[in-house]
Amino acid sequence: MARVDLKGQVRTVVGKSGAKRLRRAQRIPGVVYGGARGAIPVVVNPQELLSALGAGENVLITLSLDGADGTQTCTVILKELQMDPVKGRPLHADFQEISMERKIRVEIPVRLAGESVGVKGKGGILEQPLRQLFVECLPLNIPKRITVDVSALDIGDAIHVRDLTVAEGVRILEDAGRVVASVVAPAAEEVAAPVEEKPAEPEVVGKKEKEKAEAEAEPETKETKETKTKAEAKTK
Repeated sequence: MARVDLKGQVRTVVGKSGAKRLRRAQRIPGVVYGGARGAIPVVVNPQELLSALGAGENVLITLSLDGADGTQTCTVILKELQMDPVKGRPLHADFQEISMERKIRVEIPVRLAGESVGVKGKGGILEQPLRQLFVECLPLNIPKRITVDVSALDIGDAIHVRDLTVAEGVRILEDAGRVVASVVAPAAEEVAAPVEEKPAEPEVVGKKEKEKAEAEAEPETKETKETKTKAEAKTK
């Protein structure tokens, strides 16, 4: 496991207003937990902290703190880093003091390697339900990541926590039956349902004949009667 150095100061300014002043001065507040002296408020340079974290998520940090009693040094790991959701800048850091002779529990990233035969040759879909897992080990044995080879996975196959191989001295704390990665069949294409055509209204037999008969049976108007009378007189 990589080790880096980080300098800071014991913090004497507390509260929201003090934290704002620190950030304006390109510093951020933090707290070191877990030591024999209890929680220690500290101040660190956010850019130097980010540079240290470039060595890995669980990098061991030798933190040197300047204070009224001189400089004190402890080994820590980053427990939590709060970020500004808009500007993406560090706002606050929590550290966990550790002993190099005592096992600790840390969260390790899981990375998949290789191309599954079920994905490459059969169009399957690779899923990864577990992307982080907890392990217990001595600080110097903390793995940077756990790499899982998925090349042999076919459709319907899965890799579980019990299938993982880790270094000696590292114990996985997750349920052995949890699925780390699997390959599932591609979703079947949805077939559009046929549009139901509304049946045409059946034509009533004799309807046209009935309408014609009704038209012919309409009562004679005055003009019609006069025309009919003239025609009969000419015939006579």
